[in-house]
Amino acid sequence: MEKLKLSQLSDDVEVSIEETSTVYTVAELKAEILDGEPHHESPNWYTVTRKRWVPDAHSMFDRYIDCEHDDLYEDWNERAWDCIEKESAVSKIQKILDEVFKGDHATAYWTYENPVEIDIFPNGINDTK
Repeated sequence: MEKLKLSQLSDDVEVSIEETSTVYTVAELKAEILDGEPHHESPNWYTVTRKRWVPDAHSMFDRYIDCEHDDLYEDWNERAWDCIEKESAVSKIQKILDEVFKGDHATAYWTYENPVEIDIFPNGINDTK
């Protein structure tokens, strides 16, 4: 995959070094590099896309029932789903999950998309490649 040049990206694009927890906008990264931060020394910069994980109560029940079914009798899973549906358990649990995971602490994440070539350097340093 061809690397995108930092100097050609919009200032609001977000970038990060692979396997780190810090995200910069291109504008922030350019400013820090020009101020002497050694960010240009890392070869593993990527554009990132922010995402959000959303809990799913139905999937949670489905996996649990599937896991337990092997240790019980043949049509137990159908009876278990009857109990869950009768008590509106999926919607009740979904409300709890939505409340528990309402913040960003465990739900916000990003994926690394395109590699970025750092072609901006601190004042007085030129690329010798």
